[in-house]
Amino acid sequence: MELLERARVEWITVAVGLVVGTSMVFVPYEFGAVLFQYIYPYVRPLGSLFLVGAGVMLAALMYPAWPPFVGRVGRAFMLAALAIYWWTVCVLPVGPTGTVLYLLMMAMFVMERRTLRRGQGLLLAFLSGVALCFGVLMAWAPQGFVRFAMAAMGAYVRWTGLLFFLLGAVLAVGLWRRKPLLCRLALGGLGLLFLNLTIGVASWRSWSGLGSYAVLALACALLVWGRRWPALEGVRWRLFRGMALASVLPIVAVGAVASYLAQKALEAELHGKAQQAVAAETAWLAQTASMASSLLRVYSQGPAFVAMVRAGNREGIQERLTLLESQSGLFDAAWLLDETGDTLMTSVRLNWVNGNFAYRSYFQDALKGGSQVLLSRPFLSRTNLPFVVFTVPMDLGAGRRAFLVAALSLKRLGLQPSLASPGYRVEIFDRRDGSLLRETERGNVLSRAPVLDLVGARALTRPEGLQEAFDDTGRRMVVAHAQVEGTPWTVVVTAQMREAFAPVTRMGGWVVAIAVLAGAIALVLSQWVGRDVAQRLESLRDGFAVLGTPSVEQRVPARGDDEIAQLTVGFNEMAARIDRTQKELREAIAIRDQFLSMASHELRTPLTPLKATLDLLIRQLGSGQGTNPERQRETIARLNRQVDRLTRLIGDMLDVSRLQSGRFTLTVAPMDVAALAREVVERIQVTRPERAEQLTLELPTVSLVGRWDEQRLDQLLTNLVENALRYSPPGAPVVVRVLEEDGQVRVEVEDRGIGIPEESVPQLFTPFFRARNATEHYAGGLGLGLAICREIVERHGGRIGVRSDGPGQGTCFTVNLPRAAIAEAA
Repeated sequence: MELLERARVEWITVAVGLVVGTSMVFVPYEFGAVLFQYIYPYVRPLGSLFLVGAGVMLAALMYPAWPPFVGRVGRAFMLAALAIYWWTVCVLPVGPTGTVLYLLMMAMFVMERRTLRRGQGLLLAFLSGVALCFGVLMAWAPQGFVRFAMAAMGAYVRWTGLLFFLLGAVLAVGLWRRKPLLCRLALGGLGLLFLNLTIGVASWRSWSGLGSYAVLALACALLVWGRRWPALEGVRWRLFRGMALASVLPIVAVGAVASYLAQKALEAELHGKAQQAVAAETAWLAQTASMASSLLRVYSQGPAFVAMVRAGNREGIQERLTLLESQSGLFDAAWLLDETGDTLMTSVRLNWVNGNFAYRSYFQDALKGGSQVLLSRPFLSRTNLPFVVFTVPMDLGAGRRAFLVAALSLKRLGLQPSLASPGYRVEIFDRRDGSLLRETERGNVLSRAPVLDLVGARALTRPEGLQEAFDDTGRRMVVAHAQVEGTPWTVVVTAQMREAFAPVTRMGGWVVAIAVLAGAIALVLSQWVGRDVAQRLESLRDGFAVLGTPSVEQRVPARGDDEIAQLTVGFNEMAARIDRTQKELREAIAIRDQFLSMASHELRTPLTPLKATLDLLIRQLGSGQGTNPERQRETIARLNRQVDRLTRLIGDMLDVSRLQSGRFTLTVAPMDVAALAREVVERIQVTRPERAEQLTLELPTVSLVGRWDEQRLDQLLTNLVENALRYSPPGAPVVVRVLEEDGQVRVEVEDRGIGIPEESVPQLFTPFFRARNATEHYAGGLGLGLAICREIVERHGGRIGVRSDGPGQGTCFTVNLPRAAIAEAA
């Protein structure tokens, strides 16, 4: 029910605006019926107003984040176009369907702005109102529907109206009771009825009605089959709306401009051809009338012919009349009348019956007309043939007159080929009584000229002109006219606008079809591209969702070589860095925990005997008991060793802190490393007499002087030697060698102790790291000594290494210190 309630009249209004506006701009001459007589001169501007309003509204609906005034401008344009169309096309010509449809559309369109604040559209209410009104109108005034749209249905209009009313009522009840099944059943029936109306108006070639009813039928179908409102968000929707606006609208705009230019050019050509046809027909008729008048005047004033008539030479007169009829090519009959209207000589070709023709208007006009050649009104001869005649008086002398009459057959005139292009209809009529002399389409003569009923006699009183009018079928046509000089005749050339502009209409239809096809292809491609992009972005989104989660694969497959693929590669690299960082953090945390555990243990180890010894001394001093000097020395020595141990532990931790904070510096000065090695070994032998025998020193015969930090090198050698003794069993030799090698000083500390496992060698100089066998063979320490040793050596520009054949095989530490290039203190 949510979809049905959220359906908006705005979308229907936009669709109707696009369809009606496109048809008005691309095929304006299809709006030439009487129904559109009030807007026909403004079809293109009104269609442009429809297109602009619908286009701006569509953009505002597709991009709701745009400023609100964009939507307001589009709605204002759309309402203006609908109001003009409703009044001029529906109300003034009294069109019942359009009057109801567009009035309800405008009303619901305005009211919907308030209901949308509650998330509710009025499309179903609009469809229900249209159906109810159609049903009432079809039952009350069916003739209006038969006249405008449903002529093929005839007597079934009332039944159709009953179906409209029932389905509209069912839809209203379903909407009120919130019954989606009831609403969809009613919408399905209404969709079929609107489709029926679409087919009905298509037979009348009413483009606007066809588009409007087709939109309503399609809307009903979508509401019947739709189950949920489409999610107008995400990459697919953005691509869809972008392609819709970027592909269809430019094609329509360019096509509209091309169609307009083509229509204007063809319109100018049509008017020009009509005027050329009128000019050609007029020139031919004027030439024919002039030649006929001149020929009769020559005959009537010829002395020989006048003498023949005066003498009553019938053979001579007959011979001259025969020449006039046969050789001139202008006249179909010629005869001679006396001044009373009696026949002096009949037509040789037609062999007319003798008699008196004084009752004929051409004879009566000739009696009063003087000596000029007179052109008669068209009439039927006694043999029922249509003619016009040229009459000229002949002066026979002594007050006697005769009248030479030459007739032009209108039937032969109608058989003359038209000078106008095919598709143009030519009419020639007499302005004196409106009698038709020639009509190329039906061949009628002597009746009233049809063009007089179309444009009126007053519009044709000017010498020439061009205008548009409606024919008897309600179709617009162009009318060009001109008066034939020297005659009371007027030539009119007419052409149907629809037939004349059929090529432009077809071109406009092709442009619209191409635009729709291009839009459909673009939309399909946008969905295909959008699906691919969305899937890849969804993969990235899922990767971000599990980013940093332990034991979860975070790599996203990269497809293609576009920006998204580059983004995917960057994400994978970032995820790998985060994994490494997290691994390092976990290792650092583990090392920290291990360090805290070891530090607390190592610090407690010397503190415990210190506290116990001090407690003992306090008790002895408190009880007054004395101790011999030897025991006092042992106790003090034991306390001193524990204090030294605490001092070393604290010093190592301070050194590591300096290393991590960048405050580990050197103070270099000239010194002898051999002398320093001797001093360190002797000190250790003194402090650890139990290990003095197993510690040996190998020195070169010359002193090895360089620029080093003596205190740090002392710390380096002490750590290495103490480690060797600590991890060697009693009696196992420990050798310290100092020698010169390739301009450098090389120091080796080798033992035969527990050795180092192969897997522990790469991490041996890492802070807080201790080899597995060192942990098992506990000898104290925090795992900081070797890390400090490496930093001391590297700060001097040297390198430190270790070599061991495995557990139980002893260890050899090697230090190489440069003598020429020494790092100065920072």
